[in-house]
Amino acid sequence: MRWVLLMLLLTGCSQSYLVSSDLDYPYNLPPVGSQLMLKRSVTIQPGTTRTFLQQGTSMALSEFDRYVPNCNFEISNLADSPQKIETDTFVIKKVQRVMEQVVYQQIPGGGNITVSYEDYGSSLITLGYHLWLDSARQPDVMRLTCRGAFNDRWGADPPSVREVREALGDYAELILAI
Repeated sequence: MRWVLLMLLLTGCSQSYLVSSDLDYPYNLPPVGSQLMLKRSVTIQPGTTRTFLQQGTSMALSEFDRYVPNCNFEISNLADSPQKIETDTFVIKKVQRVMEQVVYQQIPGGGNITVSYEDYGSSLITLGYHLWLDSARQPDVMRLTCRGAFNDRWGADPPSVREVREALGDYAELILAI
């Protein structure tokens, strides 16, 4: 009987990433073992390690709209020249939840300052996840991070699988493990 209780307790603590088959449900995470097939190469600009995809368009950090779901590829090496992530199939080896927060605080005299990662004032957050990628051909490619739209704490959701696919457009295909 003890073994049955222990088994129930341990399985209750396990984390199930895919809650349902609803691709619009924002809390369904792509399961470990899923694949990301990059169909078009993407360029990482000099002096950065990331490039962003939003609504099927590749762009720099300064160009994307934080109020629309987006994803970004990240590599591990910084370079002074452009770097390319070539077409490839990456296996998702780890999924990690992410929360990014920006706090706006009114200061005397009517100005505003922006403070990151504090827990006071009125804040906007974005929820998402890191998809840690694995490829023997391109070990420098670390992960794909996908975020939902910036919103108040009570209204923020991570991106749904469908929103991730829309952000990637025809650059990449997310193939969920079953």
